[in-house]
Amino acid sequence: MMSGRVIAAIDIGTTKVSALTAEMTEKGPRILGIGIAPSRGVKRGVVVNIDEAADAVRSAMSQAEAAAGKKIRRAVIGISGRHIAGFPSNGIMGIQGREITHADSLRAVDSAKTVYIPLDREVLHILPLEFILDGQKGITDPVGMSGVRLESRVYIITAHAQTVQNLERSCEQAGVEVLDVVFQPVATALSVLTSDEFEKGTVLVDIGGGTTDIAQFTDGALVHASVLGIGGLHVTNDLAVCLRVGTAEAENIKTMTGAACSAGLRMHEDRGASLPGETGQKISRQQVISIIQPRCEELFEMVGQEIREARSHGAPPCSVVLTGGTALLGNIAGLASSILGMPVRIGLPQGVLGIKNSMRTPAYAAGFGLLAFACQMDGQADLVRNAEGGMLRRIKDRVKKLTGHKDFLEIMHKKKKGVMYV
Repeated sequence: MMSGRVIAAIDIGTTKVSALTAEMTEKGPRILGIGIAPSRGVKRGVVVNIDEAADAVRSAMSQAEAAAGKKIRRAVIGISGRHIAGFPSNGIMGIQGREITHADSLRAVDSAKTVYIPLDREVLHILPLEFILDGQKGITDPVGMSGVRLESRVYIITAHAQTVQNLERSCEQAGVEVLDVVFQPVATALSVLTSDEFEKGTVLVDIGGGTTDIAQFTDGALVHASVLGIGGLHVTNDLAVCLRVGTAEAENIKTMTGAACSAGLRMHEDRGASLPGETGQKISRQQVISIIQPRCEELFEMVGQEIREARSHGAPPCSVVLTGGTALLGNIAGLASSILGMPVRIGLPQGVLGIKNSMRTPAYAAGFGLLAFACQMDGQADLVRNAEGGMLRRIKDRVKKLTGHKDFLEIMHKKKKGVMYV
């Protein structure tokens, strides 16, 4: 990885678009500039108006470039939405008793890729979970071992192909070349999870404006992923309807007065809000929380159901990490812990030098995670440029090891539709 290179990442959310740029140093990426623009043309992670989405991306990138003092025309972008789906797959190959090579491990993973993918779906990631050698499970790296039968278990994440294309077109129309499209929690995990959490088992819950991303990690691997169609905007809309105020006013009340539940809070403090209008009616904090809490409880009940459904993929998780803008709600970790029955903490972005305190919040975890992902891509750049076949080789053969978490999320292959022949 060469120092001095500039990398960029774009987080296109339902409520905001964040563009981040960083310069590679010997100690890791150092933030250069950040641009933030209100999101337009995007609903629940899906582009519904390419022109408006392109304008929002252009605005955020212009701010980031101005702060960095450099023109940047290529970036990694994140994707989410209920169209995302993941499923496990298995592969097998014969070794004939000889020592296993790195090429053998790649072929074992390749054998798990030959599955039918509908023509309207696009593969985002194929993530190795484990290898099984002659019935012995839990092997993360079989190279150097000897055996007869080598099996691989992988987790495949797909997205609606047209949705991916519309997201790419929005960026291209804004003058940005898309280097890679990344399922958001894959990147966010790099920003907020610790090595112990990857190993022992953790559920990452990223509560965005329109959707909530769920990713469960066990033994250093992603074993289950899903997207719920509920987010922070649903809380805002509940307040707007119940209090009969505008969306902007409801968002302000939620931010200044709201909490996920009242347990443990000092309710005697005057933290109420004044409603707009000539009467200047006051609403207490308890009333605000009574509107917010049912929606938060619904969200975590849905998260709990996803965790229960993922039990077949490995050992149950030991903890939950909440991130995303809605994770800033007061006492949300306490409510989540009481419903899910396990420790819950708030995940803050780490791993990038020069993060200002004002940006070290859950709201920007996805953006900094994408930047960390772009950093790992940059580490493979020389191999890509020197490889025969150029971009085709890059798409088909590259292997990216992210952050050293026990071969966490090696990305082997992408952008294949229909039956995958590798």
